[in-house]
Amino acid sequence: MNRNVWGFIGLLLVIGILLFWRPFAESEQAPEDNQFREVKPDFRAEGLLMRVYNAEGELVHRISAEKMTHYSPIGLTELSQPTYIVHTKAGDATWQVMAEQGSFYSDKSLVLERDIEIRSLNSEDFLDRVETSYLIIDTLTEQMETEQPVTIFGKQFTMRGEGMTANLQTQIVELIEHVETVYTFEPSSD
Repeated sequence: MNRNVWGFIGLLLVIGILLFWRPFAESEQAPEDNQFREVKPDFRAEGLLMRVYNAEGELVHRISAEKMTHYSPIGLTELSQPTYIVHTKAGDATWQVMAEQGSFYSDKSLVLERDIEIRSLNSEDFLDRVETSYLIIDTLTEQMETEQPVTIFGKQFTMRGEGMTANLQTQIVELIEHVETVYTFEPSSD
């Protein structure tokens, strides 16, 4: 064979190797992108109880949970069966908020989900309890809000609505949209 044929075969061989080897092609591995990297928890705990005090050393609120998982890179603590208790300046517990699950964020907001019950711890209060499925609590201002259906139980009434805002310190509760109120009067035994 002549030299041109061998040169042509050699050129085809080099082109074939470059096509399969592809040294100039970008890597097929996904680049390390912080947005899609799996975040692993810093720690897990059971039987968590956290007490928060104000600048004067007074107990403001407590957060407890059966289990928690903390992720410091994203400022998130996941809570299982969380309970949030609000205290007055005198230290008395006034409201207890319970849920199936929750998330506590570094901005001090607590997001609760599924089977939420807000219960008054004072038997003299007008409201006994509030039930909903989703609730956001700003633990700094103790302001709560939801856009989900809400049922409020009080002394001789039940009120339903869509959405609610409430302040646990001032004890002002507002329904965004009122749906119905049912009154139940108990006859006096005189």
